[in-house]
Amino acid sequence: MTIRGILFDAAGVFYRRPRPTYEYVASLVEGMGLSLDLSAKGWSRQKALRSRANKGHLSPDEYWGQVLLMAGVVDTLKRRVLVTQINSYSDNVLPIPGGSEALAGLKQRGFLLGIVTDTMYPLARKKRWLDQVGVAEFIDVIACSTVVGAHKPEPEMYLNALQQASLTPAESAFVGHDAEELDGARKAGMATVAVNHDPGTKADYYARSLVDLLNVPIFETAHT
Repeated sequence: MTIRGILFDAAGVFYRRPRPTYEYVASLVEGMGLSLDLSAKGWSRQKALRSRANKGHLSPDEYWGQVLLMAGVVDTLKRRVLVTQINSYSDNVLPIPGGSEALAGLKQRGFLLGIVTDTMYPLARKKRWLDQVGVAEFIDVIACSTVVGAHKPEPEMYLNALQQASLTPAESAFVGHDAEELDGARKAGMATVAVNHDPGTKADYYARSLVDLLNVPIFETAHT
C-alpha cells in the first residue's frame, strides 16, 4: 500500500473538552430545574438539527437556541445568555497527549497531513482550536463541514480533503476514533487507522495512542 497522505479527525483525536459539550449543556439546563429531552424522538430531532448546523445551514446560536427550547427554556433572553455560555465553553479545548509529537514525526517522514472535521463553527475557529493544542503548524489541508456543506461519514468530506491535497483515496489513510466515520473513510476507498476508539471499532490498523501512530506499518515512510 502506497500511502502519501494522512487525514485526521480533530475532536476526540487531537483535543477534547473537560466533558462533552452536550453534557455541559445538560448541566446548565438541570440547574434551571429542567432537563434535555432524552427520548428517542428528542434525540432524533437533536441529531437532525446538528446535521443542519454541521452543514452550515444553522448558526451555532440557532442550533443551541433550538436545543434549549426543546429543553423548556422558553425565555428568549435566558436562552441568549445560555448560548453565549455554551459558545464560550466550546473554546475550552484540551490537548490529547502526543499530537504534536506524532505529527512532527509523520511530517518528517514526508507525509502530507490533513484534517477532516465536522463542526457547526467557522473554519477560522476550528483552526484556532488546532493551534491551541499545538498541531496547526503541521496541517496542510482542512476539510471543514460548514465550508463543504456536508459532514462525515458522507464521502464529500473525505474527497474534498483529498482534492485539496491532490491525492487519490488509494494514496491516503484516515485516522479517527468514531466507528461510523472510519467506515465512511473505508467506503471512500481509504485505508483506516483507529486511535482513542471505542471497543469494537473496525479499522485496518489500530494505534494505542497518537505517538503509536509512528509504529503503524503503512506510516513507516511516505511514498512519492
